Amino acid sequence: MEAIQVEIEQKLHDLCTNTSSDFSAFANVDQGSQTIRWEYAHGFTNNRYKNMVIRPGKGLSGSVVRFGTTMVLDIDTPNRQRTRLQYPIMLAENLVSAVAVPVQMNGKVGGVLLIGSRTEVKYTTEQVELLKKTASEITEIKK
Repeated sequence: MEAIQVEIEQKLHDLCTNTSSDFSAFANVDQGSQTIRWEYAHGFTNNRYKNMVIRPGKGLSGSVVRFGTTMVLDIDTPNRQRTRLQYPIMLAENLVSAVAVPVQMNGKVGGVLLIGSRTEVKYTTEQVELLKKTASEITEIKK
């Protein structure tokens, strides 16, 4: 296993532990083909995430890439049950709540970092800030 993979997988493990989440993942944006693919995950129940190819603007990760903003889908989100059905990663991993943040690379959104729970939770400001901090650390790893 290459060093980058080990470091990112450790960060994903730590995120699950420190945010009481069931699942965490990192998706990379291929600037050439304008597609998003989940590269690394922790707490997955199957390998379907590896086969997902998402376009910017589609799904949870696509919205994060397109708008460059944090997306929160938790117990406070109106119509959350219907909304989660639009997000393949949430369906594949049976997630009920999730937070996704952009990972900046070379002045653009180059990836997405996500945490999710298979039970209804309310993600705190501290948990979201930890996710953003980890996204910055992944930016440094990927350089």
